[in-house]
Amino acid sequence: MSLPLVSVAVPAYNHAPFLTACLESVRVQTYPHLELVVVDDGSTDDTLAVANRFAATHADRFERLIVIHQANRGVSAASNCAIAACQGEWVHLLGSDDQLYPDKILRQQQAIETWRDPALALVYADVDFIDATGQLLSSAIRNRPPPGPDHQACLWLIRYNPIPNPTVALRREAFLAIGGFDEQLRLEDLDGWLRLSVNHAVARMPGVLAGYRRHGNNASQRQLMMFEANWDTLGKFAEQHGELIPAALWRGCLRRRLHRFLRWARKNAPKLIPMILGDTLLSLVRTPEPAVWRRYAACCRTLR
Repeated sequence: MSLPLVSVAVPAYNHAPFLTACLESVRVQTYPHLELVVVDDGSTDDTLAVANRFAATHADRFERLIVIHQANRGVSAASNCAIAACQGEWVHLLGSDDQLYPDKILRQQQAIETWRDPALALVYADVDFIDATGQLLSSAIRNRPPPGPDHQACLWLIRYNPIPNPTVALRREAFLAIGGFDEQLRLEDLDGWLRLSVNHAVARMPGVLAGYRRHGNNASQRQLMMFEANWDTLGKFAEQHGELIPAALWRGCLRRRLHRFLRWARKNAPKLIPMILGDTLLSLVRTPEPAVWRRYAACCRTLR
């Protein structure tokens, strides 16, 4: 039986120093039938030139290889553009500063074929953290859900997001059917995974299959933006699908987020402490309305 075409989508912005290693990690995949779509999101460095040189040199490795240039619109828009331009049923989404391990695509596609779950729309695995030079920092393999498809992934996604972005494979049509990533959010991933989980299964495949690069420009290191994005994401999900989550879980989720926000506020915004403590106490007996999550997102915006 011939293997199906599998796509790799790489949204890229100002990652010229890392892009060659990223694209090389796609080229050396053991899965044979690949297409590669790179979207340069209006980079001001040599990202586009690096992508074009790679395409000119290695086009024969891929069934299809295209480089798209667009004006800067942000990572969500670039990811949406790249995924929409792909032709494979499954799209492996890869940040332009990260890299895949050689068997990543083959192993995940084998797992998808083994599970044969028509509701499956997202597969992920474990990840190494690497530094700017590619050296191993640590492995993120703790606090992971059990392996295999989960048809109620939203129940743990609202508490924490264990999905490392470089390991993600998406069923393209399911992802496009939910409208792709929300381009209005400052961080897109958790919102996208939550919306996918409403009507689709999410599956963890055990094993470390990619390297997530930590360096000074990672969005995850901008703590206030992370808080704002998480408050907005959970507020949006509560507005649209709040009934899917038991009341006790919503209350516990709020306390967990407030506890983390309190630690940050003590050093950076002590005026918020009374509100945080008050909402923590209320969460013991009252299920938070979506407006509570939105209020904290608004607080973060005023503190930028």
